[in-house]
Amino acid sequence: MSSSVVLVDLPDLSCLCCVTLTLQEEEEEPRSQQMKTSRELVLLYPDVLASPALESFTEITVVMALKFFQMGVIQMFGTRRRLMLAPPQCVLPGVLQACLSFSVVTRLSPRWNKVGLYLVSGEGVVSERGKMDAIRVEWSTSEGRLCLKVEVDAIRIPPPTLEDLDLPPLVLRRFWADPDSVLEPSPAGGVWCHVLPSMKKGQMI
Repeated sequence: MSSSVVLVDLPDLSCLCCVTLTLQEEEEEPRSQQMKTSRELVLLYPDVLASPALESFTEITVVMALKFFQMGVIQMFGTRRRLMLAPPQCVLPGVLQACLSFSVVTRLSPRWNKVGLYLVSGEGVVSERGKMDAIRVEWSTSEGRLCLKVEVDAIRIPPPTLEDLDLPPLVLRRFWADPDSVLEPSPAGGVWCHVLPSMKKGQMI
């Protein structure tokens, strides 16, 4: 494992602004919609940094230049998506760090996919059985600088198994013994997951 540290001067925060977009309360899956909308913002507008709010499942934090905000692009986006737009605020270093981290990971996908604490190289993250190139990036801000600590590594991700679905042992034994058997969803429903890189939500049944 090797590591490097990169120091980058923060931009003039007085030239930036931060706004909060809030989803409608009637959203059935607010966390999923929050993630998708954040990714859409980042991929749609190169001049925007965005991130799901850490303390809320319905809020999205957006950072941009004041000049870009004054163009009304974000306001139109919010209107089309029926999002509530809060007044612009000053940008704090921690907010910039969070939005930059999420935006970089989003723009690197699907060439690099986030798996736990790592970014793993390649689009076959789920199906690959051998070792895969991976990096771990730690972000921090201090004294007007952004610090990136990058560690290079190789990891192996075990393929998903039926045991990961938390099915009762008796159900699994019957399934393995009978080639015609079908696994029915549990009374509580199947296991929910997010599909990379689209982050579409699906239920495993």
